[in-house]
Amino acid sequence: MSNHFVKHQKQFLIRHAGNMGDMVFFVPPILETLKTVYPDCHITFITAWGFKEKNHGYGKRNQGGFCISLMMHNPHIDQLVHWHDQKTSLKGSICIEEGRHIPTWSREYYENQKKSELWDGVFELDVGIAQGENPMKRLYKHIGMQNETNTNYKLYFSDYDLAVAKHIMSKYPHPRIVLLEGLEGASTRGWDADKIPSLEHAISRTYSAAPIWFGAKYIHEYQGRPLTLRENIATLMHCDAAIGVLSGPLHFAAAVGLPVLTLLCDQPIHRADPAYFLNKSIADDTKKHRTLLGPTGYEMGFLKEGSTQINLTPAEWAQQKYADWNNPGVQGKKSCLSVITVHEIMAALADMVHNPSI
Repeated sequence: MSNHFVKHQKQFLIRHAGNMGDMVFFVPPILETLKTVYPDCHITFITAWGFKEKNHGYGKRNQGGFCISLMMHNPHIDQLVHWHDQKTSLKGSICIEEGRHIPTWSREYYENQKKSELWDGVFELDVGIAQGENPMKRLYKHIGMQNETNTNYKLYFSDYDLAVAKHIMSKYPHPRIVLLEGLEGASTRGWDADKIPSLEHAISRTYSAAPIWFGAKYIHEYQGRPLTLRENIATLMHCDAAIGVLSGPLHFAAAVGLPVLTLLCDQPIHRADPAYFLNKSIADDTKKHRTLLGPTGYEMGFLKEGSTQINLTPAEWAQQKYADWNNPGVQGKKSCLSVITVHEIMAALADMVHNPSI
């Protein structure tokens, strides 16, 4: 056949170091959309092995190697690459995850690849998102696909991950209601730790089953070892509902199809709320995500610096003893999120979990 008739396979190079929530929320829809629009394309995806370390930058494995681990089974990635600020190993001698040798690219090697003519598109997803922006619209515009609307974010697992998770959760009675780590956090993104015992008691009394905590502090064990990150996330597939605040664990739960109740304030729902991004693709009303909105003033602070002062009276602010968003002082006066009540949560939960044992 003449080369004139050979269809060119598009080659895309995509980089995103990111944090856990971004890796789940932003990346999968972008990859899926590229594969849908260009079914024969080849995607090389570059990500870090863990968080950026203060003195060493990117490259070392930490936090369970979460970025690589979460992307290892994504069917839309043709070549997975480990990002290291300084080192390159095309044979994968640096990054070995679950027995798989993953090539490592340094910043210098990556910059040289960008300058080459090998790629039909080079996309860096580490872009700044403004407070009022819809992140998916921002990213689609960034990669030149501003008319795309896919927001379906999801995670992918090995068969072994799924088998372990199913075994672990088989000992828990239904309904399995999950409290996501971050709900009790002492930062301005948390709820109110003083209300946690009341919520746990209300769930146990209403549903005759204690809630299950999920997060890095609450990892199940299997055959004498702690679950891996993916195995732990996969346990959420066998639960009935989850309650949380905007965080990586919340996006984990939504990404595996577990209905989540998000406690939200101080930012628009189109910033990161699962109910906004995922509900339109869920036909079953009992599986839809819900949101409880705390009172927010005209200004929004993304639950970080200054947000407590925006949403508190001067008298409350004076009593709060605020230091920074990770050390907000008096928990019950930290932000508009803390005023959401246990009664409101239980009322929303009743719409998600049916046939309780009373």
